[in-house]
Amino acid sequence: MWYNKKNMRTDINRRRKRQRLTREKKTLEKISNENKTLKRLIAVLFIFGLLLQIWEVIIYRRTIIDLKIPLTIWLTPGLFLTPILYKKLNDIGGKAHWTLHYILHSCMTGGILLFCFMASNFYFADNNVTERQFKVNKTGYLQRKPYAMINYDGLEKQLVFSPSDKRKVTTAKSVTVKSRKGLLGFDILDEYEIN
Repeated sequence: MWYNKKNMRTDINRRRKRQRLTREKKTLEKISNENKTLKRLIAVLFIFGLLLQIWEVIIYRRTIIDLKIPLTIWLTPGLFLTPILYKKLNDIGGKAHWTLHYILHSCMTGGILLFCFMASNFYFADNNVTERQFKVNKTGYLQRKPYAMINYDGLEKQLVFSPSDKRKVTTAKSVTVKSRKGLLGFDILDEYEIN
């Protein structure tokens, strides 16, 4: 009789253990599915942030702004979000070094914020066009395209021209620039030509 009671207790314990493991497995599957959704969302936002940064570089080339301002806007979110979301992101996607978290936040959140800043200045600029002439400080080539460096109100700006303007750019003494005032106060280059 004693042997049977022991077997019964063992069977009950095994059944309870199986039920507990089944519940835990279902919970883990639910968390895993939620994590897959969050991983996809993070990946989409990361790629979206990178694409906006490429667009922002195009806008930056036509905006007169000190490089420190866009770099600060781009890199600051990573400093704040990395310590705040470090544990949560490790729970979602597995353990990763903090530098990867910083890169993720800088490219994702920083890229989106930087694009919003630069695009609002660029696309909501004044309609008043001013024309000014600047002395060429230096010329050179950027990916087979000639460029001229000018001093635009104390900021060095690189103006890239088409390859057909190669001879004009290398012998240029000045550049005529047509610009507008951006929404946030940074000038936007509409057109520029070699003199």
